[in-house]
Amino acid sequence: MWKATSVVTTLVAGLVADNVVAAGWKLVTGRPAPKEEDQLLDYKLMEVVAFAVISGAALTLTRQLTLRQAAKWYGGKRLNPLTGTRMLES
Repeated sequence: MWKATSVVTTLVAGLVADNVVAAGWKLVTGRPAPKEEDQLLDYKLMEVVAFAVISGAALTLTRQLTLRQAAKWYGGKRLNPLTGTRMLES
């Protein structure tokens, strides 16, 4: 059951991160995010690189935070759903 929970969490995190980055990119640059292949030649190389770095960082951060919350929800404070073991109380 944890695998299904983590897959759903990862998909939701990806959608959220993608929408936030695209909206932020449009707000800052005034242009749509360079997502489509036919748009890539309309952007400078550094813009494409910056977008890729920002997108990757946002996706990774959002995924990790949502997985941590899902793990807390799924296993409570005492069960680590990634390993299935009980965690020691600190």
